[in-house]
Amino acid sequence: MVEAMLESLGLEKERFRLVWCSSAEAERFAASVREMTETVKALGPSPYNTHADVELPAAEAEVAACR
Repeated sequence: MVEAMLESLGLEKERFRLVWCSSAEAERFAASVREMTETVKALGPSPYNTHADVELPAAEAEVAACR
């Protein structure tokens, strides 16, 4: 259902991921975040990002890459 919704919005299904982690699985959570960050960086800016050509400070660029 989520994949169909993303497709109808013109977004890649890879921009969404659901990972179940307990509070005892800190390394699994961190690894999931790293993997998702790499995936989104590889996909490039969201088609909804109208400011993709604006230079951002490094921390803001990391957050923007996740959108």
